[in-house]
Amino acid sequence: MSEVWDICKEALLYALKKVDVTLHSYVLMSNHYHMLITTPEANIDRFMMFFNLRLSQLISKKSGVINQKFSNRYKWSIVEDHNYLMNVYRYIYQNPVRANITKDCYSYPYSSLHFSKLEVKLFNYRPHINYHEEKSWFEERFGSDFEDTIRQGLNRERFKPSNSSSSFHLSILNRSFK
Repeated sequence: MSEVWDICKEALLYALKKVDVTLHSYVLMSNHYHMLITTPEANIDRFMMFFNLRLSQLISKKSGVINQKFSNRYKWSIVEDHNYLMNVYRYIYQNPVRANITKDCYSYPYSSLHFSKLEVKLFNYRPHINYHEEKSWFEERFGSDFEDTIRQGLNRERFKPSNSSSSFHLSILNRSFK
């Protein structure tokens, strides 16, 4: 997995040289990844094309297997509400916790939480929130129903919770955050 992490970072650097984006969060899982980015020129398709193409090329070269690397097209959602955005961060970083790979977000090594100072600069990494200052908030879990609410919201072009979301889950999403 550490080899794939290095390959992902190389592909990320390649795509960032081609397209101006700001990276806010990145987590690599064994069969997918989560990325939160801002595209000032509304060119996410171009960035993702460069990233996924380079990632696929590098994995093929390393593994010696020429085959499709991605089973689905990537998904994106515009998140305009600050409180929703903060919960998207939590959803991304908690992915390894939900998969029972690690006990907390920070213990998982394949995430942007572990970028070095040099990588922060190279990858134009600019999180909206500091994990170390908000650790208890990041690690707080609200159950699979809430996680489904986030997942469903991210399946929309513009992030918003479904009408069937419970009032409890909506209160969490709308809770004021710095």
